[in-house]
Amino acid sequence: MVVGLITLHKVAVLLSIIGFFGRGIGHIFQQNWVSKKPVKILPHIVDTLLIVSAVAVVVMTGFSFSDPWILAKVLGLIVYIGLGLMAFRFAKTRGAKALYWVLALGVLFYLVAVAVHKQAWPF
Repeated sequence: MVVGLITLHKVAVLLSIIGFFGRGIGHIFQQNWVSKKPVKILPHIVDTLLIVSAVAVVVMTGFSFSDPWILAKVLGLIVYIGLGLMAFRFAKTRGAKALYWVLALGVLFYLVAVAVHKQAWPF
């Protein structure tokens, strides 16, 4: 069961990254499709699945939310969400949207590196 949850989590991570990347391009280049209802709803479904599977893996494997690398992922997730909000909701100019989007992508890749190496500072 844990292997299945981990696989589900990895698939959700991949879908979330692909979706965030695509939506970022759409926002920066002011494409109409980014305002369509499915494009606005689907990320919430994927990200909910991502977070629920992550919590389930932590609970089932005995990891602790106080483990430094898991704490780094939680804090990084908060930063990523904030940057995503700035990029997609609050930034007004194309340059600002692009800047916040690129910074959020950097945080995403940090989160993946933390998960792979299970170290708060994986570099």
